[in-house]
Amino acid sequence: MRLILASNNRHKTEELAKLAQHLGFDIVNYQDVLGECLDFPAESRDSQDQNALTKARFIHQYLPEEAVIADDSGLYLAAFPDRFGVTTSRDLKAAGAKGQPAENEYLLSILKGKERAAYLLTSLAYLGPDGQEGLFHGRGGVRISENIRGGDFLGGMDDIVEAENGKTLSEMSPDEVVAYHQRSRALSELKDFLSKD
Repeated sequence: MRLILASNNRHKTEELAKLAQHLGFDIVNYQDVLGECLDFPAESRDSQDQNALTKARFIHQYLPEEAVIADDSGLYLAAFPDRFGVTTSRDLKAAGAKGQPAENEYLLSILKGKERAAYLLTSLAYLGPDGQEGLFHGRGGVRISENIRGGDFLGGMDDIVEAENGKTLSEMSPDEVVAYHQRSRALSELKDFLSKD
């Protein structure tokens, strides 16, 4: 099944497409269908669910005959319960961390000597061509590693977030990643939802 991703983030599109392929979905960025890049409405500072729904609804108005998804993901750190989460990317930019390697280095630096428990949470919104709508969630990771431990499959924060098996998401095989990654867990919920119809 083809899903149109409502996102201007090409890295996110590539990551979701890799994960979705293992679940039987084909993900295409909305720009590849519309042929243009649009400015999304401002995001909420307190609701991942609302952010995902807003993005999905925004693109679905242009592509009402398509199945559209959008996600909003946040990093939640036990050491900093009042920071990050819904505002992860904004907090990292405010700290001057530009680009994924710099973001990872920044996170590792602020966690030195602190509690490393952490997780990534994804809210995934779905709007179908038949008016069907759903909101799905995936949680992945249990702590931030002591150092960057990357691999070939993904990258980004997946190089520092350890899952329940002790590996970072980037160190895992594609099959393991699908089992542990927060976005693939949300996509699995979506797959279960769609298979009930």
